[in-house]
Amino acid sequence: MQRFGGISRYFANLDRGLNTFPSVSSKIAALYSENEYVKDYDFPLNNALGRTFFEGKQKRIYKWNRRFSRWNIQAGNFDVFHPTYYDPYFIKYIKKPVVVTVHDMVHELRPQYFPDAEEVIARKKAVITKADALIAISENTREDIIKVLPEKASSITVVYHGYTFPAVSDIEIDLPEKFILFVGERWHYKNFAVFAEAVSGILKKDKELNLICAGGKSFTQSEVGLLSRLGILQQSRQIDATDEVLKQLYKRAQVFVFPSKHEGFGLPLLEAFANHCAVACSHTSSLPEIAGNAVQYFDPDNASSILNAVETVLFNPNLQEKLKQLGGLRLQQFTFDQCLQKTVEVYRSLA
Repeated sequence: MQRFGGISRYFANLDRGLNTFPSVSSKIAALYSENEYVKDYDFPLNNALGRTFFEGKQKRIYKWNRRFSRWNIQAGNFDVFHPTYYDPYFIKYIKKPVVVTVHDMVHELRPQYFPDAEEVIARKKAVITKADALIAISENTREDIIKVLPEKASSITVVYHGYTFPAVSDIEIDLPEKFILFVGERWHYKNFAVFAEAVSGILKKDKELNLICAGGKSFTQSEVGLLSRLGILQQSRQIDATDEVLKQLYKRAQVFVFPSKHEGFGLPLLEAFANHCAVACSHTSSLPEIAGNAVQYFDPDNASSILNAVETVLFNPNLQEKLKQLGGLRLQQFTFDQCLQKTVEVYRSLA
């Protein structure tokens, strides 16, 4: 379903890692994919014929991939099934153990942000209920699962995401000399509007300072209106960021700001740490658990708190350098080998 995104990157990395692990093999049951992280996979229809039939047709891709996955499930040539999202299509066909990774419980805990919350919650509950084992990507997510589905407590194992360094080269990209970086979706609980309001004063004082938003698609009409009203539209820019571009953005930003109100893990934190970028972020949900002492914290509901944290990092080169060093140390807590080893332990507990 995703071309880019944390969940699909997680499963692509997991699949690659499992196929290098002793006595373990893994298969992604897809006919065709336009996902950036599996573009070189030898899927049956990742070829000219597949492109003719599927290219750009997301509903058709989803429909046929689901059929192919169901066929593989019914064939039963596997020990453990690990669905990549909360679609209950497999439930009436599966006869083998099921492991489900729960990335967050934001729909359940913040339903006001989602017009389809009721439908998503029902589908997700069906998949989680069916699971023989659950992987929570943080202790905070484990606690959130238990709040909503306490009967699943004994089946949860916490397995942190492990960071893998994408094999990308340094590229030349035209970027402002000074900029604040925002990464990912900007809607609802991602808290972009409060963040933009908080930093608008800094941008208006320093016309050489810019705001760059990586990913999350082009600015919407309402976002353009917001940035115009705040007087910072001309200093704001959205970029569709590949791994190569994202690497340069992190490396060259004065500060990466992560104002989200709720995260199951917060993978951009590790991306920033890996690319020596100073970070200011929310003190909510899983973020303190992942970031530790390597960031400048703020209250995401308080624009003044965001502003103070951003200014503290932005105008203090010594603090920037200290946070970069602490981020590098923090990153060592989240190796991909640890993630892979613990995931295999969950599989073997069932197989």
